[in-house]
Amino acid sequence: MIQIIIALLVIVVVARLILKGYKAEPVLLAAGLLLMFCTLVTGWGELLPKSVKSTGISWFDPFEVTKWLFSTRAADLGLMIMALMGFAHYMDHIGANDAVVRVATRPLRKLRSPYILLFFSYLLASVLQLAIPSATGLAVLLMGTMFPIMLGLGLSSASAAGVIATSLGIAYTPTAIDAIRGSQAAGMEVVQYVLNYQGPAAVATVLVVGITHVFWQRYCDSKQGLVAELPDVEEQTGKNAPGFYALLPMLPIIMAVGFSPIFVSGVRLHVVTIVLIAMFICMIIELLRLRDFKQVSAGFNKFLGGMGSAFANVVGLLVAAGAFAHGIMSIGAIDQMILMAEAVGLPPFAMAIVFAIVTLAAAIIMGSGNAPFLAFVELIPKIAESMGANATAMILPMQQASHMGRAMSPVSGVVIAVASGAKLQPFEVVKRTSVPLLIGLVVHTLIIGLFY
Repeated sequence: MIQIIIALLVIVVVARLILKGYKAEPVLLAAGLLLMFCTLVTGWGELLPKSVKSTGISWFDPFEVTKWLFSTRAADLGLMIMALMGFAHYMDHIGANDAVVRVATRPLRKLRSPYILLFFSYLLASVLQLAIPSATGLAVLLMGTMFPIMLGLGLSSASAAGVIATSLGIAYTPTAIDAIRGSQAAGMEVVQYVLNYQGPAAVATVLVVGITHVFWQRYCDSKQGLVAELPDVEEQTGKNAPGFYALLPMLPIIMAVGFSPIFVSGVRLHVVTIVLIAMFICMIIELLRLRDFKQVSAGFNKFLGGMGSAFANVVGLLVAAGAFAHGIMSIGAIDQMILMAEAVGLPPFAMAIVFAIVTLAAAIIMGSGNAPFLAFVELIPKIAESMGANATAMILPMQQASHMGRAMSPVSGVVIAVASGAKLQPFEVVKRTSVPLLIGLVVHTLIIGLFY
């Protein structure tokens, strides 16, 4: 219990400092190191991940963990964010984003409100998880492609960021780790698990969250004095790019979906590889249009400049958030939460609610969706058997709570990536995601309780 109290105290202090305007990176990093040193002193948990070796001096090991976070996060997630932000800068440079606005605005005026567009954007973003089952990977991809379009069509950056950050807030893809592990715990094939159980409840919840987004984002915008309206086509002052350039910002999504296992087997394209191929195609098209290799080559600096800007603003925050989450885990707070949830004696459905709440809290604290779910789901088959309960009905609320908690965590990779791309603070994004997802969690849990 003392581990949970210490973790909560540190979380409260961190939140207060960040809300008072302190830079998030040093605050999170200092808190993470403090918790790791606390682990060394008390011996409550394991400090080093399995893949990290000790320096030989235990008091230096927290810094070794930080170095490991720099090497892993900068090389993988950081590079994805850099590549897609660079691509977004290049799209703006060649006028492709203006072309999207010019082409899309006239028919979208029939919708009368950009918030209707927001609803359909959320549905599209959610469906794309079937091809891109990584929450952060999907969000980063959407920030480089869909986000500029949403801004150009009159939505505020905070509203667009809130939608994109929740793109995988409700999961129903059969290729995700949590679906595979959940189906194993429920004792069925993953396709049967998703189609018959996870999918129907998730689709209904997606519709509820999408509708809630419309009203919540409109309310938040009005509180900030923002008015979302479709721009006047005649007032667009773009670079006079051809109309077909409107397709170019969507190239990474088209390639990611087209070469996914849904359509093509045996092909695995990383997000960065997709962006580089898309950049090559766009530069060839620019060369054919301008017939000036020197000018096209100079434009490549916009791509590199966007990458550099993303590195400066994103990677440090990712590492600091990772150190903070690792400190929470190393001190043993999450393990204690699991034990407490397991010890509570309640009816099956009430127990499912308790586990969902604990999973949600753990996901928010850790910034990870899979970690708390994979830890808790191990307990469910035995608990369900002892209570004579339906294991699937206990697993599903936990599974969705883990995804929703990640999208409500200011230290998660998906929120940090979206906040950085939108030039917002992570807490601003969390404000936009929390209400739709909490309502979605309540609705999803009720669906499970009534029909499962």
